[in-house]
Amino acid sequence: MKEESLRTLIDDLLLEQQQISAVEKFSRYQKQNYLPDTNVYRDLIPIGKPGQDEQYAFEVDLDVCSGCKACVVACHSLNGLDDTETWRDVGNLIGTNTSTQQTVTTACHHCADPACLNGCPTRAYDKDKDTGIVKHLDDQCIGCRYCEMKCPYEVPKYNERLGIVRKCDMCHGRISEGEAPACVQACPNEAIKIRIVSKQEIDQNTGDDETLVPGTFTSTYTQPSTRYLNVKWDSEPSDNENIEPAHAHWPLVWMLVLTQAATGIFAADFLSRLQNPEISIAGPVAGCVLFFSGLVCSVLHLGQPLKAWKAFLGWRTSWLSREIIVFGGVGGLAPCYVLAVALNLPGWMTGTTGGLLAIAGLTGIWTSVKVYSDTKRPFWSTRLNLLRFFGTALSFGLLLTSPAMAAPVIISLLGLEWFYALSSSSKYRKVGKRLLGPLKRSLLLRQILGGLAILFLFSPWIAAALFLGSEIAGRSLFFRAVDEPKMPGV
Repeated sequence: MKEESLRTLIDDLLLEQQQISAVEKFSRYQKQNYLPDTNVYRDLIPIGKPGQDEQYAFEVDLDVCSGCKACVVACHSLNGLDDTETWRDVGNLIGTNTSTQQTVTTACHHCADPACLNGCPTRAYDKDKDTGIVKHLDDQCIGCRYCEMKCPYEVPKYNERLGIVRKCDMCHGRISEGEAPACVQACPNEAIKIRIVSKQEIDQNTGDDETLVPGTFTSTYTQPSTRYLNVKWDSEPSDNENIEPAHAHWPLVWMLVLTQAATGIFAADFLSRLQNPEISIAGPVAGCVLFFSGLVCSVLHLGQPLKAWKAFLGWRTSWLSREIIVFGGVGGLAPCYVLAVALNLPGWMTGTTGGLLAIAGLTGIWTSVKVYSDTKRPFWSTRLNLLRFFGTALSFGLLLTSPAMAAPVIISLLGLEWFYALSSSSKYRKVGKRLLGPLKRSLLLRQILGGLAILFLFSPWIAAALFLGSEIAGRSLFFRAVDEPKMPGV
């Protein structure tokens, strides 16, 4: 009796809405002249649940989306998002040869092959086997933000207050109870609907030349399930010419340069010590200091550093997880090598430790190459990352062993940015605009410090310090100049 006395009219209406049949609902719509001008009637959400090899998906009709952002407000309110946090965005497509405009509402596309899930080092993503909804497991997230780089639609959003990433989950709690997601229910024009699609249908709509809307990433990468209707393909995103620099990720800048410099020093010292066991211990000590400084920087990048131990869980699919595991091994071998040299242990022991350290370090650099090339961004391709990352290691190794031989390697690395800046390739057009526009000062700083390092080759340690500054500036350009794929308006 007490529970019944607390019931309100809203409770009764919600209960009635859950119990009403599809025939009764259709009849009500017909009496109210609410049916669309079509011979086919479909509700906002499916009556049944997905079957085998099927999943839920968003369907968006761009012809009826007015850009009112009611979907954005509803999503924000229902999910209790922070003031600056959004899981649904609205952008614009404008005609390239005509004066047309379409608004595009976008959220997570719940891909058949989600890049966020594949790249997460802690397995903080789960694709529900019954519904196909890609969920984010907040308790499992360490805030590394790698999913932001992996997703070509910028769906995962980092929450500064919580130190984790969060994203749209299609209001799976509502769907499981027969209720439409917040965005679907709030749209006054019914531009957003939930449909059931088959894996075969997703395959057919995500070929090599297919994209969700003009200006977005090729759909074959993640196989997004969202379907946009009535797209005007002779258009482009209104923010297509945006050249605002991307996030700098300064802890990662330092981590990459320091670990690569340390690896180059370890490898060069190991090879030199094979010929002359009596050389100074300064090289291994410097390498050890640089490497562990890099590891500290990598932890500072995390929003939840105390959960960093989980990073090995995704080793089967995540290159970031593999990078962390390999560099963990380097962290164990580096002090052993320094001790072997300091204690003047037998040559075979020092040689074995040094050889394993060099191999592990170079393997770690290879995993770093793949961490970024696996995002499929042209500026971070495997070939270019090999030149950057192994070039950094080689330069530092030569600076402390054969300084004169380091000059051509340094000059080649300094020339890479000018290649992008002056390239006529469409892949690097925005990269070049950023380098010669808002990032011009960083580019000049990189060139000046690199040039000074070459002038001071007669003093290897000074040259190494100057080149370290040049590489820090260069690696910041690596992150800030990259062209990040995204949806319009995100």
